[in-house]
Amino acid sequence: MELINLAAGVLLILFGLRFLRKGFARVTGGDLIDWLQGFTRTRARALAGGIAGGIVMPSSTAAALLSVQMSRRGTVTWENVLAVLLGAQLGTTALIQVLSFDLRAYAGLFIALGAGLFLYVETQRTRGVGQALLAFGFMLLGMGLLGDAARALGSDPAVSNLFAALGQLPLLFLIGAALLTWLMQSATASIALALALVASGQVSLTMLLLWVLGANIGLVLTVLMAGWSDLQGRRLGLANMLIKLPLAVALAVLVLSAPSAWWESLPGPLPQQAAWGHTLFNLIACCAVLFAESIGRMVRVLVPEPEDAGPAGARTLDPLLLQNPALALNAVLRETLQVFDHLHLMREKTMLALSEGEIPATLKTETDNRRRHILVVCHELVEFLDAIPDDSLDEDDELLKETLDDFMRELPIIVRTLGPDLYDEVTRLLRDHPDAVESARPLLVDAAARLAQQMNTVSRMLMRERPELGRKILERKQENSRWLIQAKRNQTRLPYPAWEILDDFQQVNRRLSGVAYVYCRHEPDIESLGT
Repeated sequence: MELINLAAGVLLILFGLRFLRKGFARVTGGDLIDWLQGFTRTRARALAGGIAGGIVMPSSTAAALLSVQMSRRGTVTWENVLAVLLGAQLGTTALIQVLSFDLRAYAGLFIALGAGLFLYVETQRTRGVGQALLAFGFMLLGMGLLGDAARALGSDPAVSNLFAALGQLPLLFLIGAALLTWLMQSATASIALALALVASGQVSLTMLLLWVLGANIGLVLTVLMAGWSDLQGRRLGLANMLIKLPLAVALAVLVLSAPSAWWESLPGPLPQQAAWGHTLFNLIACCAVLFAESIGRMVRVLVPEPEDAGPAGARTLDPLLLQNPALALNAVLRETLQVFDHLHLMREKTMLALSEGEIPATLKTETDNRRRHILVVCHELVEFLDAIPDDSLDEDDELLKETLDDFMRELPIIVRTLGPDLYDEVTRLLRDHPDAVESARPLLVDAAARLAQQMNTVSRMLMRERPELGRKILERKQENSRWLIQAKRNQTRLPYPAWEILDDFQQVNRRLSGVAYVYCRHEPDIESLGT
């Protein structure tokens, strides 16, 4: 039974973190990445914005993914994205500071207050606050279950012997914490688990601090893996590793060799001392922002630009086109417009299934095949664009190349959102909420039509039919975002899959506007529309 409670406590904490992140997304209107990007004009502002973002969205993994997405956009300097990442990871330690106090007696209060706001208040931001309070209550319940299970297990001689053995194998303890964090995809959840194990009476401060260091190493691996598929994301993950991995190893040696009185001087009992250790580790790591340019040069040496970026194995474009850069660019544009056609077809067929109230048996296979095709073409086009020399293009073509490249970086998330994610959400809506489909359908169809209009405008902008359409796209992005937020406020009884569909449409709307921002950033006042 104790093992079941232990597993249930971990799952409650993970669920609470996910629910907490979604609650804060409601509070911020779902545009946290745009909000963070507004802080990135200078490195100091980027660090401060990252800290604030980590506090309001206390998920270390989510902060890492947002940072990788910003690096892929290419509209923010790489060193400033690193400052955002380090600041966000420092900000997320605030939640651990709170969880280090024994607040489980107040779990019922947080759940009751959060449920009341989430279920019975129509205002979107207030519902987000309620969702965050509800999530925090779930996390406190999880901590309580973990603590009770730890106390019960602590009386078992076998468990006592296990902890005693682990105390003699600090390196194994460190590696285990790193692997657990990587598997859980959350340093916050991993450290919360360690704090709850204090109740067993078998965990020393040294073991707790080693666990904290191991959790931060696991987070380093998460960032590296999240950005590995993209050149800039790979550099960001490597820079984060170069900063935090040596620091973690050095502090682990210090923890094992220095007198225990050093660490016992940290304020509070064991859980709070571990929380302070977590915060101090990330605070020291933030000092690396002062050396961001040097770290950037080192990372560019370790991960250089590909020397041969030719489209090896490309099936849609002829490498001979590269002999004429302008002609090659037009070929990429032609293929990109065909990608837009595939995106429209995926969205339209899934929304048609929603309108008819039935999912065709072949739709899932068709959606998956179309998604795979788009991703293959996307990979080929990225390689082909990289092979087109900038110095052979005029100013307009160079700007078009940069815009197409930015769209290709966003495309994997767009195609996943309009493909399998939308299919899954519509399927769950029809299957689990048949009574609500009739009332939700007009709103979802209207939202899909607005998205289709935005996609058509982006394709017309890329064809340079009317280059000034970029400004129109950014204005429409704000209009669509306001419309979606207002629609959610007015439709408080929407089933959860319908909420997810609207959130996905809002994400695609934001990513399409990012492409327009690249295309029109030379225009005056365009930055105010893009943020």
